[in-house]
Amino acid sequence: MQSIPFFKVCKLCDALEALLCPIMPLLKEVRSKKMSDVWTEWFKHHREALDAMNKDDPSVLFTLRPEALQDRDYNFNKATFERSIARTFYMTVKLRATFAGYEKDGDYLSLPPNIPGALGEAIRNDLGYRVERIMKEMGRDAETILEYKTVTVEEIEDALIIIAANNKGSSKSIKSLALPCDKAPLERLAEIYLRLQSSQAKWLTRMIFKNLGFVVQDEVILSAAYTSFPTLLKVTANFDIRSLVPIRRDGDSGIRVAYPPPQMNEDSPSSSKHQTILDPLVAQPAKFMQAISPPATKPCPLTESTASSLNVTQKQTQQLLPLSFHKPEYPQKSSARNTQKSPWRLQQNSKSPSPLTTGIFIGTSKCEQTPNCFFNNTLFILAPCISSHLWLTENLLKSHGATYITSLLPLTRKFLPKRCPETGRRVRKIALVESNRREQTKAFMYRLEKLNLTRSNGERDWIMAVDWRLLEKVVKMEKGDELGDIWHQYRVGIA
Repeated sequence: MQSIPFFKVCKLCDALEALLCPIMPLLKEVRSKKMSDVWTEWFKHHREALDAMNKDDPSVLFTLRPEALQDRDYNFNKATFERSIARTFYMTVKLRATFAGYEKDGDYLSLPPNIPGALGEAIRNDLGYRVERIMKEMGRDAETILEYKTVTVEEIEDALIIIAANNKGSSKSIKSLALPCDKAPLERLAEIYLRLQSSQAKWLTRMIFKNLGFVVQDEVILSAAYTSFPTLLKVTANFDIRSLVPIRRDGDSGIRVAYPPPQMNEDSPSSSKHQTILDPLVAQPAKFMQAISPPATKPCPLTESTASSLNVTQKQTQQLLPLSFHKPEYPQKSSARNTQKSPWRLQQNSKSPSPLTTGIFIGTSKCEQTPNCFFNNTLFILAPCISSHLWLTENLLKSHGATYITSLLPLTRKFLPKRCPETGRRVRKIALVESNRREQTKAFMYRLEKLNLTRSNGERDWIMAVDWRLLEKVVKMEKGDELGDIWHQYRVGIA
């Protein structure tokens, strides 16, 4: 499975800091244009790695928005952190005194423009920059020239979540991720610091103290040059961190979800007593008007549409189960019912809260194409790279009345029924993938295989993976208009 190297996120932070924290502030229009270019360029270069990541993995956004993680307490202050860094790098008494003396230089340093890393004429002399200075003094950049690229965002997020889960000041949801086997969690953080270069250690330190020096905006306006919309129409990308649930990785493919989910309130100040006050000109994100694009007059298949035009807006016409951790209230049974029940019923346990259900979309179980649909009693599992394509979800799957999931959590939690409650037939699972994206498909099938799903008799429950275009061809085959084995044509493999 692909991961995002931490140094690439640090380069993004460097670019954002240069735009949001200059000595001479930029004009609002100029800053918005440059911000749009930085975001678009970064996501364009790392599109494949982001698509191949777990759909429920919030590590990238948590890295860019540490000030929003108010439910975490890393139990660090300036003095304890400096001692931890000194022990990690085995500093001598002289180096320790040099490190402590950096604080006396003031909040900002005037640097010549030819010094690498200097953002103009001055640079913020916070604890993160002081860590960078002492690591350069020790020559750490030369020692980690080959190791820093192996440190991933997921690895850092795991280390931080384990430290927070074992501290009393964290919220109950974060502490629910702690395990009895967690011993010396600070050693994981020290091991990461020993593999980083000075510039990446600076940003990791700022993440720990939840102060990057700037705040990433909730909304970023993208120029129409990067989309298929008209030139005068601007598109807004929204970073919705409030709905993200912290997770902890368990091995190569398993994850543990924080329970109950944290209630984030980004408007209130952070509960951490060690966080510094940000500059109001930098900290307050600008508010932008979000343009609403008119609905498409004719649906286009994925092969004829650009990815940007498909992913800007997604209207969920099928039922989306709410995120609920309380006992559901069921309506009273009535003897006379005119509405027809769907055979899909989620298994609920009245003694325990319901699992995460935001990735489950319940269909009508009625095919609009033919009464003898091949996909009766079928559960579709969508790969992350196609889970937000409207032509697939709003047209193809909806016309078949199909139930589909966009997350693997319901499979790991045994939340979905294995048999149809009306017919008693076993539910068939089919994974829909994009065969033209080999790396993402391989990573998704690897995750499916690592689930080790089993049937009630103990045998392996194999999942067939097919290209999503099978849904376009199967209607013609059901009506007898097309001959041949299209299943063999669109089959990708089993997991």
